[in-house]
Amino acid sequence: MCLLRSLCLASLFTVMSAGQDTVSDSPTTVIDAPETSTPMVEAKSNPNRSRYPYVVSIGTNTKGYYKHLCVGVIISNEFLLTAAHCIKRMPNHKQAKKYVAGGDDFLGSRKQTRFFVVQVQWHPQFKLLGGHDIAVVRVYPKFPLDDKRFRSIQFKGKPRTGSGEKVSMIGWGRAIVGKIKKIHETPFQTMRNDVCKQKHRFVFLTKTDFCAVHLKGPQGACDGDSGAPLMDVANERLVGLLSYGKKACTPLQPYAFTRVSDYSKWIQQAMDYMDTVISVANRTIWKS
Repeated sequence: MCLLRSLCLASLFTVMSAGQDTVSDSPTTVIDAPETSTPMVEAKSNPNRSRYPYVVSIGTNTKGYYKHLCVGVIISNEFLLTAAHCIKRMPNHKQAKKYVAGGDDFLGSRKQTRFFVVQVQWHPQFKLLGGHDIAVVRVYPKFPLDDKRFRSIQFKGKPRTGSGEKVSMIGWGRAIVGKIKKIHETPFQTMRNDVCKQKHRFVFLTKTDFCAVHLKGPQGACDGDSGAPLMDVANERLVGLLSYGKKACTPLQPYAFTRVSDYSKWIQQAMDYMDTVISVANRTIWKS
């Protein structure tokens, strides 16, 4: 029996969110794009406005229905950030195509626009519960950055190591295939790593991770929230990406996040490195 039972559950939390069925073991992977005879163009937008236009869902096609797995945050018209465990394939799991849905606050709504994931790059030092839980994802077609349904946010910023900062995590939480669910903002407060390790026994916390405690509401971070941005929403400042917790959805407890500011240089290099070639694949059919 595992002596650190709660931390075994932390590992399970990340597995539940990830889906565990995507790409190869190489940190950079090119994935087939939609069948097309035209160059890369931006998708058409509509006048609807999203409350968080920089937040998107990452999911798969399950018998024609969109299945939400994780959350991403848009950083350019082609790229988004998410947790590495959301897109790195685990051993003995079948590969499946990934998609991105956004442009509307309601997950599963027909007002959301869907995009193909065509390239991914996760941090080469990423290990489950070993830090560096961050990845860059490229989509096709490009996000139509209209400041209404889609907007990118800045990922570069000065490193912050302080505690006591009130921030918010944005995501959909646990989602059911075929059910529409509204995005929500969940309040957190950052804490010192030594306190998180000693008081809450987050023994796997690394220097590029940090803890934030859930402040209010019936649920903390859930499976389905992995990769969700932790932010100063008023200033649209990105602080972290949800990595793991001891037990999914538990309120008033701390969760571990990846400190985005530590990876500014790597994120830019990953975007610059990604290949411009998009290969041809079959069209995807959606029922809803």
